[in-house]
Amino acid sequence: MTNTARMLPRGVLTSTVFGTAGAACGWLLLGVWPRLTTSYTRLDQLAALTVGAAVGAAILGAREFRQRGDVTFSAIAGSLLGGVGALAGASPFLFIHAAASPRVFLLERTAAWALAAAASVLCLNAFLDPRPARGRLRESVLLAAVGGAISGVIYTLPGASDVWQAVALLWWGGSVGFALGGPELWHAAAVVEALPHRGREASLLSLREWPLYDQRTLVLGEAKLACRDGRIALYPPAGGVIADGRHIREARWLTASATVAVGRSRYRINLLRPRV
Repeated sequence: MTNTARMLPRGVLTSTVFGTAGAACGWLLLGVWPRLTTSYTRLDQLAALTVGAAVGAAILGAREFRQRGDVTFSAIAGSLLGGVGALAGASPFLFIHAAASPRVFLLERTAAWALAAAASVLCLNAFLDPRPARGRLRESVLLAAVGGAISGVIYTLPGASDVWQAVALLWWGGSVGFALGGPELWHAAAVVEALPHRGREASLLSLREWPLYDQRTLVLGEAKLACRDGRIALYPPAGGVIADGRHIREARWLTASATVAVGRSRYRINLLRPRV
């Protein structure tokens, strides 16, 4: 029976939230930047660069914070990759001006922000996984492009332009976060979650998850998990581990939503596609 409660890992929501938060920071920065140019094209390029950099820094920095990694390096890398990707993706279409017609302007904005999101996700994915599965990478880029296109449409809505631009940028950042975190987790055979102490539920900043794909292994302290045809095998160290409340010293198959204690750390293995 499929564990439907875990079909959408919480890490997807976490990535989306931090993408949106990064876009909010980028939007605020745009309001305080000095007016360097009066060119709409240059202003749009500055917006793509600033928001892309803020979103990339927020997503990768928060990810490394949760994984107990190098937050500073990842935030800087995310800022550079996200900003450059968004700028490179948007720039070819930002030179088309609204003077042509409102329809052309709408198409230009839609294409520009769609490509900005797709290019940004492509660059950030290269940092996270230099050799990703092609199917997951295509899906990630496609999701980003669709989300970016929607933000481009929102960007051009009539009325209170400042409000619509803010909404568009927030949607753009959330779409990048969703596209970056979604395919990585929901295509895994299982998601391994580090459990907080004292039975508390993990917050957005404390949530630690790792995807485990078929025919791959994952090291948990001195223990190791291996996925074989949708089943998860646990290989304990010489001293053994606690799995589902039982002390084991030999390799064994785990059940869906199994809990494993390795040393002072506890993990929950959530099978997304258990064998029937």
